[in-house]
Amino acid sequence: MDFLKILKSFEEFVYEASTWLVLLPRTLLQILLFPSRMSDYAAGQLASQSHTRFSEALSPPLLLILCILIAHFVDLGLRNPAPVADGSLAKAVLASEQNLLLYRAIAFGVWSLAGAVYLLVRTGQPVDRESLRTPFYEQCYLVSPFALIVSVAVTLIALREPWALLSASAAMLLSVGWFWLAQAAWMRRRARLNVWRSLAAATVVLVVGSLINASVGHVLTGAANSRASVAASADPA
Repeated sequence: MDFLKILKSFEEFVYEASTWLVLLPRTLLQILLFPSRMSDYAAGQLASQSHTRFSEALSPPLLLILCILIAHFVDLGLRNPAPVADGSLAKAVLASEQNLLLYRAIAFGVWSLAGAVYLLVRTGQPVDRESLRTPFYEQCYLVSPFALIVSVAVTLIALREPWALLSASAAMLLSVGWFWLAQAAWMRRRARLNVWRSLAAATVVLVVGSLINASVGHVLTGAANSRASVAASADPA
C-alpha cells in the first residue's frame, strides 16, 4: 500500500512538473506584459477557497523559486563555481547547491517582503503573517522576472567578455527599469498614491532591498577576508 502511495505521489509530481514547461513561460510573459493584471490575479486566487486556484498560472512563490533555479542552472552551465573561503560564513552558503539556492531565494524574496511591508505600513494596516500574505504573493509575481534577468546578467558579467558585459548591462538596466515602473504602478493602485509618490515608494523598495542584500554580501565577504587575514598572519612562511 505504501509503495502504491509513493507511485501515486510520483505520478502527481511528474504531471505538475510537466505543466511547468507550459505555465512558467506563459506566466512570465503575462507578468512582463500585464503586471497589474497578474497582481490582481494573484490576490484573487489567494482569496479563493477553490482547490483549483492558480490553475491558469504558476503560484507566485513557486514561480520565483523556479526563476531562481533556472538562473542557477545557467550559472552552472556558463562558468565555474566561485571559490569558497574556508571557515567563513561564505563557506556555509556556498558549500552546497542547496544552500546557495536557498540564499538566492531569500535574497530576492527580500524585495517581495520590502514591497509588502511598505504597503501595509503606508496604509496603516497591521504587519503580521496573515496581512503580509496577499501583498507578498503579488510582489513575488513582480520580482520573478526581475530575479531571473538580474541573476543571468550577473552570471554574464562574471564572464568578463565584451559581448557578455554589453548584453548583461542592457538586460539589467531594462529589468531594473521595468521592475521600478511595475512597482510604482502597483503602489499607486494598492496604496492610492499619486504618480510621484508611487515612484518614490518604488524607489524606496528598490533601495531597501538592495541595501539589505548588499549588507548580507558585505558580511559574507568580510567574514571570508577576515578569516583569510588571520590565516595569513598565522602562517610562519
